[in-house]
Amino acid sequence: MLRPALTSLGRASRLAAILAYLAAWPGSAAALEITAADVPYPNGRPACPVSADRIEFTTPILLDTEVVIAAVGDVLLHSPLQRQGFHHEDGFRSLWRPVEDILSAADFAYANLEGPLAVDRYVGGGTAPVPVTDYDGRVYTGYPLFNYPPRVAPALAASGIDVVSTANNHSLDRRPEGVDLTIAALRDANIQYTGTRPTTEPGHPWHTVTRIGDYRIAWLACSYSTNGLPDPQGQVLMCFEQQELVLEIIESLADRRGIDGVILTPHWGHEYQHNPNARQQALAQAAIDAGAIAVIGAHPHVVQPAERLISRDDREGFVVYSLGNFVSNQRELPRRSNLIALLGLAETPWGDLTVSGFAWVPMHVNFRDGIAEIAAEAIERSGGRGIASHNHLTGLLPAGNIHPPGPPLTTLQCPDTSANGPMARLQHGFTRVPIPPRLPGIEPGA
Repeated sequence: MLRPALTSLGRASRLAAILAYLAAWPGSAAALEITAADVPYPNGRPACPVSADRIEFTTPILLDTEVVIAAVGDVLLHSPLQRQGFHHEDGFRSLWRPVEDILSAADFAYANLEGPLAVDRYVGGGTAPVPVTDYDGRVYTGYPLFNYPPRVAPALAASGIDVVSTANNHSLDRRPEGVDLTIAALRDANIQYTGTRPTTEPGHPWHTVTRIGDYRIAWLACSYSTNGLPDPQGQVLMCFEQQELVLEIIESLADRRGIDGVILTPHWGHEYQHNPNARQQALAQAAIDAGAIAVIGAHPHVVQPAERLISRDDREGFVVYSLGNFVSNQRELPRRSNLIALLGLAETPWGDLTVSGFAWVPMHVNFRDGIAEIAAEAIERSGGRGIASHNHLTGLLPAGNIHPPGPPLTTLQCPDTSANGPMARLQHGFTRVPIPPRLPGIEPGA
């Protein structure tokens, strides 16, 4: 949160005030290596080589404060994936077991849950007379009206997923009762959710707040549609029909004491199209202008580009328009190619939280032996599989931001251009910037 005593100052004036204060702090000037000549970007981190093939952020940060969020796309469980989840010895974790170490290494992990977790609920309504323990095509179903067993939730949690979006065009595939049952399953698994609310709690907030390291991040999800299914009790937040409300929520959260950052996770765009449409671009910019620090999109089932955005009050923000399918049975090259997005957040010298960096791990869904085993997999450790997906993805996202396929995770890195081609990465020796004492009389946000 912005420290109150500096709120009325412009960015350059705030920095000048901080520099003046630090000058009086014994040893601080030498430790931070910041001088007035460095205004407006004395960030203590090395500049990466200027490249059109890399997304860079320039806001000053305190390096020791970085946290990393891992984000994956659509958990879209078509029939073959559900059959595997019911019968594999690793259950539904078998679908993403090869990348659990990456998800678990992040300070926090997000996914888009595209479908209900409505226990024993039939497509047309009503409940099965006895518990259903296998994929049957009636209670648990794939396209076009999805429903997954509640055991998916603890499988995601055990793999490192902390928060999911439940607002999408399949939210109501088991009608209002399905929304309620999905929320209950997620709560039982201690996974936070955003974008829907139960019929029994009509005033429940659309957002959720998570603690990531020392920071409190608000997440807000919305959807472009419910595929024409009625939403009689207003359980799904709509991105465009309720855009004014969405932006009001973001602005309110961004201004709230105790909230350090806001992330919007919209379900939007045209399916199977790699270019974001005008409505996506407009909403992304409006969200950043309203106070969001990042926008993480889903729905097209293919990857769409990422970019750095600048708000109307000169803050840096970030958007990735679509992460593609994390797991699904869509086997065409663009639909099986995806990524783990790594979003770095760090504190600025004046106490704000900002996007400190972006990195990504190239991924694909590997189909071994037909449908015998399906799993999300990091391409760079796949034993030579997925080269076509890698080439496809680097046509959409900057190769300069590729992260090695495993921990430790950081977005503060530059490409190693000296050897081994674009897959090689060098972790630079950064100047470690100590966190200075709090300004006298000024307390940080709770």
